[in-house]
Amino acid sequence: MVKTKGNAKKFGMHPRNVLRQPPDYTKLAIKYKDFRKECELELNGKVSVNFRNENTLRELTKMLLKEYFDLNVDFAPGSLVPTLALRLNYILWLEDLMEPLKLKEIKGIDIGCGSSCIYSLLGAKKNGWHMLALESKLQNIEYARENVKKSQLEDLIEVYAQPEKTSIFKSYFEKDQQELQYHFCLCNPPFFDSNLSNPFGGNTRNPERRPAPNNARTGSQEELTCVGGEVRFVQRIIDESLENKLRVRIFTTMLGVKANLPRILDYLKERQVANVTTTEFHQGHTTRWAVAWSFHAELLSQERSCS
Repeated sequence: MVKTKGNAKKFGMHPRNVLRQPPDYTKLAIKYKDFRKECELELNGKVSVNFRNENTLRELTKMLLKEYFDLNVDFAPGSLVPTLALRLNYILWLEDLMEPLKLKEIKGIDIGCGSSCIYSLLGAKKNGWHMLALESKLQNIEYARENVKKSQLEDLIEVYAQPEKTSIFKSYFEKDQQELQYHFCLCNPPFFDSNLSNPFGGNTRNPERRPAPNNARTGSQEELTCVGGEVRFVQRIIDESLENKLRVRIFTTMLGVKANLPRILDYLKERQVANVTTTEFHQGHTTRWAVAWSFHAELLSQERSCS
């Protein structure tokens, strides 16, 4: 059964998101000197944060990961700097999807972990999940492995170097002699279509209904673009999911463009995938959409909201 969400105005951050209550940046600036250097002191004695500055975002995310989760993270130069609130919303939704399974041990796959490896780190640190983090860019792999090591999560996270950028699960599953089964996969796919003459020039939002995001755009072209953009990337995940129905119980992905959601749902329908659910992630002026599908009839039987 395909389920979709209603009016976005009904939804906020996930109720368990620790950032639902805005952090006290003044107190945090006193505690973390590297973050303090990026803050501006106002006349009232409080600090302000310039979200349009890439280095400020870098120190902000590093500080929040340390403050809330005791994670020690750094980012490769020029790589994507993830916003914590959005990533937490995704992890919390996965928790909701996993909860009915009542599993003692959960194994997940992080498709394209980036240099931060943030999803795998959060899943392992917060929930004790065993994570397989897939990444194809060498610099990102090196940073991701170092972040796992610094956070002392090597027993829970494997960062696997993808030999083929076009492969999702194939290369790892072919070498996996144990044929391990995973309970979910997650993905934050490349947003933009590299086929376009100006991949970053398109307007993907209605400015009257959704104000522009406050945050600066970060990330390398390789992280932000691919042939066909997020639609083609997610279609590849769907195609490979059909070949690996028994290896992953629940497949999920995030989408950055609302108009792409019906295109993905139509593609799932064309492939005769009927067990599908969707949700929305809201944080500030930014909205993202997520899709989950499964080839196990008993899963995804109830709509799982992230609000």
